[in-house]
Amino acid sequence: MLSRIKRKIAHQRHAAQQRVTRHHDDHHEHEMNCSALCCAKSGQSACILHLIGEAGEAARLRDLGLCEGARVTVLRDGDPLVVRVEDARFGIGRAAAMNVLCALDN
Repeated sequence: MLSRIKRKIAHQRHAAQQRVTRHHDDHHEHEMNCSALCCAKSGQSACILHLIGEAGEAARLRDLGLCEGARVTVLRDGDPLVVRVEDARFGIGRAAAMNVLCALDN
């Protein structure tokens, strides 16, 4: 009975590790091909090209100054992402930042 429980625990750990590895690989591939604000690094600037997602969320982002044509600078990457738009500085969640498509400066 005890060995059966140990095997089950080992199997669950292995399955969890595979999920974490798969998620990491998926996100790495996402970052390599991404032009969304969520993948910008600290100190990087970008020009916003398009807002996607729900209309209400896009309207809130535009109210904050994150609108097409605006220049944004990432002050801190992570979740939340801290950005500066003109003279305003604020945090934006990673999920919302995924809906801000932009041209990232190198």
